[in-house]
Amino acid sequence: MNSILKICSLTACLLSAYEYAAACPDIGRLPDVNCDGSATIVVIGDSLVSGTGDTKNGGKGGYVLRTQEYFTEATVANHGEPGLRTPTLIKQVRKALSNTSTTALTQDLIAADLVVLDVGRNDRWFGLPITTIRNLKRVRTMIGEGVTKITGNTPLVVTAVLMYPNRGSQGPWVKELDNLIADSDSEQYPADIRFDKVSKKLLSSDNIHPTPKGYAAMAEVFIKYLLKDYRAHIDNLRKDSDNDGIFDIYERAKFGTDPANPDTDGDGMKDGIDPSPAG
Repeated sequence: MNSILKICSLTACLLSAYEYAAACPDIGRLPDVNCDGSATIVVIGDSLVSGTGDTKNGGKGGYVLRTQEYFTEATVANHGEPGLRTPTLIKQVRKALSNTSTTALTQDLIAADLVVLDVGRNDRWFGLPITTIRNLKRVRTMIGEGVTKITGNTPLVVTAVLMYPNRGSQGPWVKELDNLIADSDSEQYPADIRFDKVSKKLLSSDNIHPTPKGYAAMAEVFIKYLLKDYRAHIDNLRKDSDNDGIFDIYERAKFGTDPANPDTDGDGMKDGIDPSPAG
């Protein structure tokens, strides 16, 4: 979908992209949450997302790159920006989801099945953890509502529980923030990617950024999450009552099919694999 967006207007892109989406089957090992025929994971955050200090990969890439290498069937988009703070992220998301924006973040958010927020550490120098958690909640609501307004589809937005730094007062501050993030966990907006479980022994000499082994450990956490917890969230949030391969919420709205009938047009072919499921 990203390549389509680069060569046509936003409205035309959305129409053409979803016109050819027949159903919501898995894309390899990952669910197609928005039924667009692809799996797109967007990770937004600071230098731990961009992969600062990942000497195995030229100082960048980190756990996002390793996750992309594991899930070759998917697009795992890295929107890591060293030094990113949540007030700046609010501005970036607002701009990305405006009517005129065609940035890379815009394209990736529109295509996203899953958006991960791994950010907040850099707020330490400018405010309290409670302010950061409020900003994170605001960002995830902006993304959910903004993408829905544009596409009619809602990505799952998950907040990561941050890996701890090991430098001065930043460590206790992040620990307090992590407690707030974990407490914010909900069915609609999960906050259960537990990077805080990665050992601080895997930090580099700056006591902030992981070593290559540290980034590999973060990737292991993320990959396991995508294979298990992510799947569980989608199974809970995206019901397919008639087991025809199309999520209930898209049956009538997108395909004109009956969520209680796996073969709406009665031609002997399940709606999810029928080129013309509504007849």
